[in-house]
Amino acid sequence: MKKLILILACALLSGLAVRAQQPQLSGLAAHLQTDRISLRYSCVLTQDTPVHLSGDLLVQGECYRARGNGMEIYCDGKTRWTVDPAAREVYIETAAGLEELLAWRDSLSELTLTDVRYSPLSEDLSPFRYDTSSLDADWIVTDLRL
Repeated sequence: MKKLILILACALLSGLAVRAQQPQLSGLAAHLQTDRISLRYSCVLTQDTPVHLSGDLLVQGECYRARGNGMEIYCDGKTRWTVDPAAREVYIETAAGLEELLAWRDSLSELTLTDVRYSPLSEDLSPFRYDTSSLDADWIVTDLRL
């Protein structure tokens, strides 16, 4: 499930950046580098077994935060935190920003985007970072960065 949400974020963002054939996606892609975008999504990932996913996404430049199906992913463009609150686990990995997402663009279908909002870019990137220092000893934090 942890990788599933990461795949979702990757598929959504690559869809925003690459699959601009739909007017709504084209409009979003035009704002990727000039605005902070928030939206609600619903889609199907068509990997081995189709999986229905939904949640919310916040994007600014190379940064994103995806929440859905009980998982959360935070990425500040350099580091990615995949958080499973139910299992009390956090995986920390090196991220390549939006570049890493393009591999998943063909795994997305039945995409529905709602509540799309644009706001000015912000220097405050705290919504895209996850602070593990406040977690208690019941949490498992796995740092996979080199």
